Amino acid sequence: MTTAARRRGMLISAFSATFIALLDLTIVAVALPAMQTDLHTTITGSQWIVDAFSICLAACMLSGGSLGDRYGRKRWFLIGIAIFLAGSLLCAMASTLTVLIAGRAVQGIAAALLVPGALSIIGQSEPDPARRARLLGYWGVCASAAVLAGPIVGGFLVDGLGWPAIFLVNLPIGAAAILLGTRTISESADPEHASLDPAGQVLAIVTLAVLTYAIIETRTNGWGSPITITSLALAAASGVAFAAVEWRQDKPMLPVRLFADMRFATVTAASVLLGFGANGAFTLLSLYFQQAQGRTALATGLLLVPMTITIMPASALAGRLTAKHGPRLPMLAGYAATGAGLLGLAAAGDGHSFLLTGALFVLTGAGQGLAIAPAVAAVLELVPRQRSGIASATVNTARQAGSALGIAVLGTILAQRLADTDGRTFRALYGTGMRDVMLVAGAAVLAGALLLTLKATRRPRSRRPGDANQDHLRPTH
Repeated sequence: MTTAARRRGMLISAFSATFIALLDLTIVAVALPAMQTDLHTTITGSQWIVDAFSICLAACMLSGGSLGDRYGRKRWFLIGIAIFLAGSLLCAMASTLTVLIAGRAVQGIAAALLVPGALSIIGQSEPDPARRARLLGYWGVCASAAVLAGPIVGGFLVDGLGWPAIFLVNLPIGAAAILLGTRTISESADPEHASLDPAGQVLAIVTLAVLTYAIIETRTNGWGSPITITSLALAAASGVAFAAVEWRQDKPMLPVRLFADMRFATVTAASVLLGFGANGAFTLLSLYFQQAQGRTALATGLLLVPMTITIMPASALAGRLTAKHGPRLPMLAGYAATGAGLLGLAAAGDGHSFLLTGALFVLTGAGQGLAIAPAVAAVLELVPRQRSGIASATVNTARQAGSALGIAVLGTILAQRLADTDGRTFRALYGTGMRDVMLVAGAAVLAGALLLTLKATRRPRSRRPGDANQDHLRPTH
């Protein structure tokens, strides 16, 4: 095999694995009503179907790349694809909600290996910075295409073949990625620069999972029940233990000392709020279009296209604006547009035209495109190059964690509205619940914009000399 052929095979393998991993973030949204019907579950079950993936992806993302760096990037990338395919097959064969949730968790863990693994393999394959930047740009296009294709492909598959097909479609793509990757990817590792943090990893999963459980299950348990109070207390204790473990690590999974810089802390907190509002609302909109308005899965996927397709050109614009003006301007514009779009959907009500809905979806999608990439650029300005990977991963993880919490909180708001029995029709109750969801989602994103507006610019407090290994920050000029 020629060098050029090996290079093409490596890229196709990395892009294909990325595509199926990120496709499953959005493709499942249009299938949720069919899953609810077949598995005899409710909105609570739908929340767990989405959050099982999101929690594992968010909690494992920071350490997913470390396994490859330490024990072999090719090895763990291919292992990640195999695990993802096993999870997909488990999901497709699921006859109960419990099995489906377990399969989604397996998929999320595997995706946490695939996404950083693909980026690392691409980065290692090209020593020239300019050519490497172009390859990473192509990777970004592939990632955006996966998000865009999810609702449309999902709609076709659910209406034509049933919801298990959205998981079976991963199998041939993933198998081809393994075959190509085995032949074309060169093995590499840097064990001296990578460390594992098993205690931190376990505590991260426990914290996020227990907190999500406490929120989602309030529909059954109630906010004042011993189960809810105990769960919240356990999540808080686990979170404190996680911070303490990470504080003592020389090479932590989460660089907690970077949060001493208010600029880093603010961008990360804003990323949580963006994921909370935008991604949480996206999932529930799919349920609303099908369950309240009676649309098919394909029609729902097409309705969501204006939101997803606008992200790509907005991301390109964000790159140009960041290069010219810095990351703060496009971030503020993006958060403001996303929040305004979500609030507009709340104000529009149930009887509005699709023209208005489409315009608000375009505004929301454009806002997300403007906000996401500059957030990474913002934190990269604050850390030295050797800390760039962990800093950017922290921001992406924060957004995924926000998504998991958003689906939990916003889904609970909707479920509580639907539980009301005041004589109104189901559609009216659904419409009221979605109005509340959009109000909370929009307010959360605008709170992120406010944080970015008011973020501190002072120097971080001085730290002990020994802290330099963990979180050395560039000084404010």
